[in-house]
Amino acid sequence: MSRLVKVRFDRRFQDLLAIGRAQLPALAPQWTDHNAHDPGITLMELLAWVAEAQLYAAGHTRRDERAAYAALLALLPSGTQPARGLIWPDLQDPRAPVVTFAQSVVIPVDAVIRPVKSDGPMFHPEHRLLWVPGEIRALTTRLANGRALDHTAVNRRPGHAFQPFGAHARSRDVLAIDFECRSDDGLFPPERAQADGACWTLGVRAASPVAGMQPDVAASSSPLRVELVTDTERYPLAIVSDTTQGLLRSGALVLDLSAVRSSPRRFTLELRAPDGLARPPRVLQIAPNVVPIVQGRAVEGEVHIANGALPDWSFQLDVPGLRFAASEAPVRVEVVEAAVGSTWRRCDRLAAQGPDDAVYELDIASDRITFGNGINGRVPRDGAQVRVSYAVSDGAQGSVARNRRWHVQGFGEAFGVNPDAVAGGAGPQDWRAQRREARRRVREDHALVSADDIVRAALALPLLEVARAWIVPANEARPNTGAVTLVAMRGLQAGDDPRTPETRRWRRAVQRRLEPRMPLGTRLAVIGPRYSAVVVEATLEASPGRDVDRVQRNALDAVRARLATTGPSARRPGVPVSHGDVAGWLRAVDGVARIVSLRLRRGSGDEVHIITMPREGLPRFDAVHSTVDVRRAGQGSAP
Repeated sequence: MSRLVKVRFDRRFQDLLAIGRAQLPALAPQWTDHNAHDPGITLMELLAWVAEAQLYAAGHTRRDERAAYAALLALLPSGTQPARGLIWPDLQDPRAPVVTFAQSVVIPVDAVIRPVKSDGPMFHPEHRLLWVPGEIRALTTRLANGRALDHTAVNRRPGHAFQPFGAHARSRDVLAIDFECRSDDGLFPPERAQADGACWTLGVRAASPVAGMQPDVAASSSPLRVELVTDTERYPLAIVSDTTQGLLRSGALVLDLSAVRSSPRRFTLELRAPDGLARPPRVLQIAPNVVPIVQGRAVEGEVHIANGALPDWSFQLDVPGLRFAASEAPVRVEVVEAAVGSTWRRCDRLAAQGPDDAVYELDIASDRITFGNGINGRVPRDGAQVRVSYAVSDGAQGSVARNRRWHVQGFGEAFGVNPDAVAGGAGPQDWRAQRREARRRVREDHALVSADDIVRAALALPLLEVARAWIVPANEARPNTGAVTLVAMRGLQAGDDPRTPETRRWRRAVQRRLEPRMPLGTRLAVIGPRYSAVVVEATLEASPGRDVDRVQRNALDAVRARLATTGPSARRPGVPVSHGDVAGWLRAVDGVARIVSLRLRRGSGDEVHIITMPREGLPRFDAVHSTVDVRRAGQGSAP
């Protein structure tokens, strides 16, 4: 039996007893009778024996005990994990189905999908899909204030990010996608029954987040609501799956079309976030008919014959790579006896079962199924037919590099391409992998006790783009109320509103993610920095022979770098900005001979000599209203 932990205990019974006896003179000086017949020594021997047994048990845990300990950390056994990815229609290929097909087609969930000219692992769709030839006529953002932003052109030429819900992603902002089907039959095929249970997909390629880690799995629910709107009707569409987490990451929206009673040729999909989004998404492309794929295949009705009605009869699955999630049943076992079939259930241990229990035991490590002996679990009758159904995958061997062309069963030679790698495959998690994950969780997912713990957890939040964070020191003049104040900054990219990046929804999202890990009795408050706008008006004289335009750019860059709020040289909170500070920064710029004039303003206010900052305050350089003029020596005069 492999050990759960390393051998860290070299003490044995005699060692523990000797340690106890050595402590007696100091702890109980009146106790002088240390002979073996003394009741106190007997008690000490009993405690030493119990301690040695506990130390031995800690290093010799049974398999079922290891599984029980792992379950306490939410580590449940799982099989081989399949690789997953998205196949996008290839608009550059004139022979691709997205260009040549006219009628809508249903892609069954067991359709075979493979890279073109490859005999590698087999894939299939994650859902039963409706593939609808057509195109997006318009992609528009309708803001709550009545403005409309047209993203149609930039969406057709992916490469530049746009904000599908505007710069704020409020609850009343709407993303409208006007779609026109190529077929006169409209959205569904001529035989509507063929599309029953089929879903339609919207693929999303999101820009990379500024900060924070990319999550591996999608959230359990979507913050979005989708409606299909025609000239006369409005149909709400249920979201079967949203791996984009509200268009914040690359993935697909899988939409249930069962509520659509008509088959419109032209319609509008309206996407909105009723509660708003924590931050505005940035998207490179949105396209319909993206196919989510998963590597592997299903094995249905694998037959094994029970010859002889032997106790403890077992067999191994014919196909390796058993695939199942932690919440799924690994296999389905049906036993046919005397032409009557019944489904047997899986148990953890046959030893705990009765003689009439129709159960089996599954060893995930070896893919072996074992039946009872007649006392602990039933024995299948002689000649019984055992039918086993399960899913398999090739794990990491199913990974495929990006930009490969793919063949989908029923669509000719090439269907589309995968702009991102097909990845995520892994082998089954054995007890060693569970041990590594348990140690990682103990090390990283513990309660947030110290200020460093809270800051590291905030910076690692996925998709919220926390670029900087710190804890406000406690005020010794005020009583300790158990409240901890975290100042968090959101990273900005082109198009983001620089005035209020840390919105209330964003701060509340950060707080919701961190609160479950705070110690009991400690309250967490998340605030944004208090910004003070800094306006610099300077006139500089360049050194002889220097390019005044370059000197001007260098001077502006120097002020920006000194007032940077994020990055390795970010300014400390609460530090004021003075006239002398700015003068020193400008004098140090290469090519500046002297400062002709310099004014420092707080925003659009009057000239000041120093701009003070609160404890959680930071300066924000206002480049729009700041002016830095550079003139050559002898040009003009000082004002």
